[in-house]
Formats: sequence, C-alpha cells, structure tokens
Amino acid sequence: MADYNPLFGLRRRKMAAGYHSVEEYWDNLGEYEGAILKAREIWENVKPLYTKLHKYIALRLKGSEAVGKSLPVHLFKSLTGNDWSNLIENLLPKHAGIYQKIHANLQLKDLGGVRAFKQAAKLIKALNLGEANESIFIESVFNSTCPPTLIDWCKPNNVKVITCKDVSIANYIEAHEAVMKIVYKQTINLHSNNTYILREASRYSAIYEAIPGFVSLLSLNPYALNRAELFPLEMFNYNPNYHRLVLQLIMALKDLPKLNFYLAADEWRIKVLMGTIPYAKIPSSWSEFRKNFSFIETSNVDFLGDPYMVFNKPFIGKFMGLILKYQIYQSFAEEMMSDNSDLVEHIAENNYRLVDAMMQGFGSPWPDMVSDLLAKREYGLEYTGLTDYYKFLDEYLDNQLDPGAENENSDDYVEPIVDEPILEENEIPDSAPEPREKIDTHKEYIIDLSEKTSSESTVETTTVGALEVKNPVASGDQKEETNTKEASYNTYWWIGIAVALAVIVILIAIIARKRHNHRKQLEKERRDNSRA
Repeated sequence: MADYNPLFGLRRRKMAAGYHSVEEYWDNLGEYEGAILKAREIWENVKPLYTKLHKYIALRLKGSEAVGKSLPVHLFKSLTGNDWSNLIENLLPKHAGIYQKIHANLQLKDLGGVRAFKQAAKLIKALNLGEANESIFIESVFNSTCPPTLIDWCKPNNVKVITCKDVSIANYIEAHEAVMKIVYKQTINLHSNNTYILREASRYSAIYEAIPGFVSLLSLNPYALNRAELFPLEMFNYNPNYHRLVLQLIMALKDLPKLNFYLAADEWRIKVLMGTIPYAKIPSSWSEFRKNFSFIETSNVDFLGDPYMVFNKPFIGKFMGLILKYQIYQSFAEEMMSDNSDLVEHIAENNYRLVDAMMQGFGSPWPDMVSDLLAKREYGLEYTGLTDYYKFLDEYLDNQLDPGAENENSDDYVEPIVDEPILEENEIPDSAPEPREKIDTHKEYIIDLSEKTSSESTVETTTVGALEVKNPVASGDQKEETNTKEASYNTYWWIGIAVALAVIVILIAIIARKRHNHRKQLEKERRDNSRA
C-alpha cells in the first residue's frame, strides 16, 4: 500500500512504467517534451506581473500594510482563487469610463445567457471561423451556474452548454470562449472521423485552449466592442491608452490567476505522486503550497470542486494554451500597418492558419502546428506575447505601488471642464461663440461628457456620456469674453433699473388718479346732500 495514493487512486510505479520520472509521464500527457520545465521558465517571466497585481489588490482592499502578504481566498470572491474578475469594481483606475459604458450597455441590452452566446456567435461569424448550430441556443441550459460547462455527447455536432444568465463583462468574455470551443468541435467533426472526445479525456491540446481564448481577447477589441454597440469607436480615439489600461485590467484579473492556479495544481500533484510530500502531510500540504506559490490562503479541500484535480488530469495543456493565445494575438497585431486598423477585419481576411489548425483537430500533436499557427514567426511557446499585451497595465501597477511615483499621469489626460455660467430664470444668454474649423493639438483637447444618440435610434440608451471634443478658448480670448460679459451684464442692470422706475411712476400715477376721482366723488355727494 506504500505505492498507493488514495487521494488520486493511482499507483506511482504503474503510472510511471516506461518513463524515467513522473514529470516525463506528465509531459507526455501534455504532448510537449519538457513541458513542466518550459512552464516553470515561462512563469518566472510572468510572475512579476502576477505579483504586482496581487499587491495592487492588497493595497486597494486592505491597505499598504497588507502588500506583499498572502490574502484569504474569500477576498478574491472566488472559490479557489483562480478568477479575480469579480473584484473589478473595486480596482478600477481613476479614468474608467470605458468600463462604465460597456457595463451600462451590457445591462441595457441584457447580454447575459443565450443573448451573450448569440452575440459571441456574431463575432465568430464575422471572423469567418464558422457558425454555431442553432440547436445549441435552443437545447442548452442558460439559467444554471457560471462559468459555462460544455456537455459533449460524443456525436457529431451534438454539444450542449450549461451556463447562467447573469449579465457581466466576465460572463460576456466567457461566452465568446465557450461558443468558439463549440465551433472548434464542429469544425473537427466536419474534417475528421477521429474520436476526439476520447483522446481529449487523457490529453489536452493547447491549441484547443488557445484559439477560443484568442477569441475571448478579441471580444474586448475596440472594433469588436463597436460592432456589438457596447463602446463607440470614435470614443476610443480619445485617451486610448487609458481605455486600453482598463481593458487589460479586466483580462488580467481573469487570466493571470488561472495561469498561476494551473501550474500550482500540477506542481503540487507531481510532488504528491513522486512521494516528496510525506503521506501524513498530504491533506494539509495543498493549502501550504498554495500560500507559498500563489500568496493565497485556501482550504485543504477546495480543489475537490475542480474535475481536473479530482480525475488527476494535467493542467499543463491549459497553461500552455493560455500562453499561446497571447502569441496568436501578437502575431496578427504585428501584421497591422497601424494600431488603429481593424484587427477583426484583418483576421477575417487572413484566418487560414486558424482554420487549418482547427481542421487538423487532435489528429496531430499540437506542438507541430504552433509554427504554422503563428505564421512561422515563432516555433515554440514564449512569454513575450503575454507581457507585451499587458504593457500599459504593468506601467500602471508600477506607479500605484511606488510611493514616490505619481499615481495618475495627468499630463496626458484632460479632465472634463465645466465652466458654463449658470443662468437665472428668464435671463438671456450671450450669443454662443462661432465654432472653429480646426481642432488644435491633442493636449489642448477638452473632453466633455455628453450622450450622443446611436445611428439606429434617437432614444438615449445609456447614462454614461459619450466623449465630445470641444476647442478650448485661449487665455486672451477668455479675458476679452469676460469683459464683454461684464459690459453686457451692466447694460442689463441699468435697463432693469429704468424699467423698475417706469413701473413705479406708472403705479404712483394710477394711485393718484384714483385718489383724485375719489375726492371728486365725495365733494359731489356733499353738494347733493346740502341741496336736499
């Protein structure tokens, strides 16, 4: 019984038969030679960003004294601490208008449950990656729990979804990934007869994780948001770096904790299977390992809620797929002539490498397809796609965590200025200045919040205002305008006094006239009485 591990139901000797170590067997399940070593190398380069995000959360939620210390898992509003997206409302930077606009439009359009999935299907169709079968939206369950769970009946095109109908940005992103996985499976069925679901039971293709994850990244692309009518593209052109920062924060709260959890779960299980953790300490070793590796205090049994942990299935494929999706994004982005070009349209026109990878399904080891998937720019997994994607977030976290740095780059973001005079009732305002034909340089923009109606309707659709650019008034013009207003106000004052005096004179004349008539009436009555 010494070789038997009741926690996983495996015999280490039998499991490692034909392999030199447990790690080698683990790598084989991930179809990547040296997978664990590569994952450790990648993590060492991603860990600084994860650590900064963890410290930022501690700073915002518990204060500076908690920075650098482990945090209880309930603080992240997550059962296992592998998704921190529920904290977004508490972590938004000062200029978070894009989040507020997207959140408001998601609520107004009720993009949760089946509606979120149908919206995701529209983006996938626009990318020319395929169409989800209509039966999925009819036969799936959309009033259960999140995140989405795919049920595959091992029959062609027979996939169902179990998810919730809650409306949130996190669920909206998850819907895109889930629908893309369904389309991926449909594509495999159309071009392959292999029993992919059986092969997937013991192995995991990183590409099957990467392509749907790549689509989830695209769901927050400015052009995708514009197509979904969640955030107008013209608004993104003003202070775009601040908008990118918010979008990167949303994605980082979802992906970085997952990346950490995947590697932590595999590293701990390898230690258990190799016998490096004493049998008596196995029940308590998980929480201790997670505290040191993830800086999160969890229970010893929280992993039992994860099917991969229960069935002892490696996470290494998911880890590498998550890294690979950022490389795919980077490979397409580098082909663009400008950052302002339509990435969605570009992918739709050059999606052959994505389609080819999906058509091959699980028939070939996924590492053999990485080079073609990345258009031969890279031949293996690299962390740079992820770190480059989070450039603005990385800089922001540095500024927030450095006491000597300015927390806000106020020099490249102009706050809305409201200096319109408050008019009294019935007061006639000055004539509005004539609009200028040309807007000055970027730093002179004044961004005002005012809602614009959409192209399809004249009804106001959100409480969050659109950004409207107005031309600022130069200092000399302001002085001249002030003098003009003062002269105008003086004129109104004297006119008011004259009108008031005229009214008073008229009232006095009316009163005098009435008194004179009254006296004449009294004298007439006296004369009549004397005659009588």
